[in-house]
Amino acid sequence: MAIANCRRCGRLFNRVGRDICPDCVKDEDDKLATIRAYLRQHPLANIYEVANGTDVTYEEIVEFIRDGRLVLRNNPNMVYPCERCGTPTQAGRLCTNCAKEMAEELERAREGHRKTSAERQGGFYSRSDGFRPS
Repeated sequence: MAIANCRRCGRLFNRVGRDICPDCVKDEDDKLATIRAYLRQHPLANIYEVANGTDVTYEEIVEFIRDGRLVLRNNPNMVYPCERCGTPTQAGRLCTNCAKEMAEELERAREGHRKTSAERQGGFYSRSDGFRPS
C-alpha cells in the first residue's frame, strides 16, 4: 500500500486508488449530493446560481463536470468554457468542434508518422517481410 499526500488537504494517507484522502473523498461526495439536489429543484439554474445556492465553488463544479462525476442531462444552462476555444460546453474539457478538430489533427499526424516510417524502412528487411537467414 502506497502512502501519499492528499492533493487537496496535504495530509498523509494510504493511497488505494484516488489521489485524495478518505476525508476529502467524503467532502467531495457530499458536495456532489448537494449539487444534484439543488439541480433537481432548479433544473434551469446555471453554474453561478448553483455555486451561490450550494456554497460549492464554480471551479469545483466545473471540475466535477470535466471529470465526469457530474452529468448534466436535464440542465441546459449548466455550461462552462471549452479549455481550447472558450465556446460553452456541458461535458469534458473540450467542446464538440475542438474535440473533432483535435481528433482529425491526431489522425493526420498518425498518417504522417506511418508514411515516414514506411519510407525509412525501404532498404531494410525484417522477419515480417519474409526474409529468412541462412
